[in-house]
Amino acid sequence: MLFKNAFEQQPSLRFVFEKLQFHSALGRQHLLNLPFCTDADELRDEFAHLSDTIELWQDETRRPVLSHLCQQIHQLNNIAPTLLSLENGAVLDDIQLFEIKKTAILTNFIALDVSKLEIQWLEYAPMEEVIGILDPEKTHIPHFYVYSAYDEELACLREKLKAACNSQEEETYRFQAQQIEDRLRAELSERLKPYRQALSQNLRNTAYLDLLIAKARLAIDWKACQPQIGDSHDLVNLTNPEIAEVLALKGRKFQPVCIRFNRETVLITGANMAGKSVLLQSVALAQYLFQFGFFLPAESATLPVVDEIITSIGDRQSALSGLSSFAVEVLTIDRIIKTAREGKRVLALVDELARTTNPDEGKRMVNGFIRICRKLSLTAIVTTHYSGLDVDCKRLRVKGLQIPENVSSLSIGHIADYMDYSLVETRNDDVPKEAFTIARLLHVDDEFLNECDSAL
Repeated sequence: MLFKNAFEQQPSLRFVFEKLQFHSALGRQHLLNLPFCTDADELRDEFAHLSDTIELWQDETRRPVLSHLCQQIHQLNNIAPTLLSLENGAVLDDIQLFEIKKTAILTNFIALDVSKLEIQWLEYAPMEEVIGILDPEKTHIPHFYVYSAYDEELACLREKLKAACNSQEEETYRFQAQQIEDRLRAELSERLKPYRQALSQNLRNTAYLDLLIAKARLAIDWKACQPQIGDSHDLVNLTNPEIAEVLALKGRKFQPVCIRFNRETVLITGANMAGKSVLLQSVALAQYLFQFGFFLPAESATLPVVDEIITSIGDRQSALSGLSSFAVEVLTIDRIIKTAREGKRVLALVDELARTTNPDEGKRMVNGFIRICRKLSLTAIVTTHYSGLDVDCKRLRVKGLQIPENVSSLSIGHIADYMDYSLVETRNDDVPKEAFTIARLLHVDDEFLNECDSAL
């Protein structure tokens, strides 16, 4: 799976993408085509490179060199189509030859800055020979045409063209010059062909460097931590940046997530409005960011590497597929089980399983799913507001509504002010019964509430 393909599974990744400050289309495209990393050693290398880049960005003494480096990156274009034409033996035109010359000059400057910054894990191919081929006048200016310096006969014809006395002479000299120019373009294309791999390598390095700088700046803005690779999840004060930004616009704060679990199934109970969906979305985002090589917006974070993240959160997927919510749920559950049976490392995040069916069947389905997760040693978080579940697994409960004794009335916009979204370990699955408490604090019709009480 590529980063751009993960937007549908985790829409918050698009928010992250839009927050990144790239200096070129190269870096942006590099991230979009970045694969979901399932190799722990590769992730360790990535986090080490990102840590180095953050240190460089925070070092004021290196800022002039970094600023110059970013300016050079900003001027680079993606010339992959030109390099493909070169590989296929095409004769390049003046624009394509200009693109190669400009790229060679800029990546030489970038390589010099990389050397000054002592970035030892990026190796740039020297471009002096390419520049020499395309810059016979040794101007080091990113401009190209078929120079007279390439061929004495061409230089002579151009002089004759300038001194031509009539249009017939001009046409004759121009035609002869064009034939030589065409021959020279073919020769230049052939001479440049051996350097295609080196040019591609330099472009890849620069795209990667642009992405690292963007990641580093985002990590600094978020006060993000370097995640550790372990066998279990341990997330301390994890923030969901997208939700935090929305809440901040309303004058509210996001309550950070703290959760720890091993390779096991965790059942989280809590009433509606208790933040269970936000919890799962935040854990999912953290896992995706982790395996795409980002630092995490948390105080500290340890996560295992997984092969797949499979989520069932909200109705978005059912709306996109045209299926009912329940149909999408059960198909997702089936996919989780089949993927785990294939031996893949799966993180399954399931929100309010079977909430759209009747409570009796819903409880049976939650029980059955948790039991099979335990049989498969599957790492999963399942949230529910059902009580009376007969399963043996780790149980957590959202603390929920914490109303001070002196509060006798609430407005709809201030309910969240009294919600405590933190998790506590529990031995049972009793769900806080807060619906009527909230209704009374909101001054919902008394007769309706009395009828509800008498219906028990």
